[in-house]
Amino acid sequence: MKNRRFLAALHGIHAAVLSVLLATGACLYVPALRSLFGESIRQVRSAHIAIGLCYLLLLAIAVVPLVQHLRRDRRWTKAFHVCLQYLLGAGWVASGIYLWVNHTEYLRLRQLASLVHDGLSLFIIPWAMGHIALWYVGKIRQRGAVRHSRDRGGPLFTRREVLILFAGGFIALLAGGLLRWFRPLTDSTLASLDTGKRRGYFRIYSVTSEIPPFDSNEWRLTVDGLVERKRDFTFAELTSLPSQLVVSDFHCVTGWSVTQVKWKGVPFSSLLELVNPEAAGTYVKMHSADRLYTETYELSQLLQQNVLLAYELDDKPLLPQQGAPLRLVHPDMYGYKSIKWLSRIEFTQQRGLGYWEEKEGYDLNGYIA
Repeated sequence: MKNRRFLAALHGIHAAVLSVLLATGACLYVPALRSLFGESIRQVRSAHIAIGLCYLLLLAIAVVPLVQHLRRDRRWTKAFHVCLQYLLGAGWVASGIYLWVNHTEYLRLRQLASLVHDGLSLFIIPWAMGHIALWYVGKIRQRGAVRHSRDRGGPLFTRREVLILFAGGFIALLAGGLLRWFRPLTDSTLASLDTGKRRGYFRIYSVTSEIPPFDSNEWRLTVDGLVERKRDFTFAELTSLPSQLVVSDFHCVTGWSVTQVKWKGVPFSSLLELVNPEAAGTYVKMHSADRLYTETYELSQLLQQNVLLAYELDDKPLLPQQGAPLRLVHPDMYGYKSIKWLSRIEFTQQRGLGYWEEKEGYDLNGYIA
């Protein structure tokens, strides 16, 4: 009896921890929720990691009593459910810990960890909901005429119910991978599904809850600091400069990637002859229109021809969430160095840290290993 009560308590704690993990994970994953939290998203991420470690501890504590319980209760459905939960939990926690450790030098392994973590999350959500629903149905049966007594060894769930539960999780995994769960079923979204399956998709990270507005008549790109000629470019002036197309893979430091992205914009090197930096201006600080997001670079890092001030993505103007009207694109660096909503370029004598380097401790140069 004590063992059963202990298992019941573990079951309840497991449900609570799993629910909080899924809730905090959704806040980190869904762009609308992530933007809603603004800078507080860092605390949400820390809470998600801490709860994930508690979940690992919970799984470890439950091993011995669960094994003892399964030896007494030999129903295959119960053993199947427990083993599947441990398999999912182990993969979930292991991939999450790898992403937390943040070994950016192993890019392909990070991509695999991100894929596993997201895929298991999409599977666990309907699995947990279905488990709760079937548990509730089982409780009703116990009170009714079709009651199944545990003491007599009757099945808690039928074979059909377990298969339905498993199939539901698998279908949710496929649907989540195709539709991203939160994306509206517009014609453009449906048209992009085939491409998205092959290339991956962008996850929108913002440090504020509001996207800076863009008015093509009012917008200006200021280039100042240690330059001989300060300039304020209108959007029309910027887009009239000689442009270039760059096709490259886009890699986020958190593990996801989008392959073969086509960017169009002005090579950063083209601006130099228009403003003529002073000899002391060996560093560049870029400012976002959100007045929070900044990034810094050595001037030499921006002189290669594939570094763009981009205003088009895949033959279309940048979307607001992608940094419209202008963002930096540096194909050799992780995405956090490709600052969005670019509004000011400042040439400086000292470098300093950018937003993500200061807040998250990311590598100052951000080169993809």
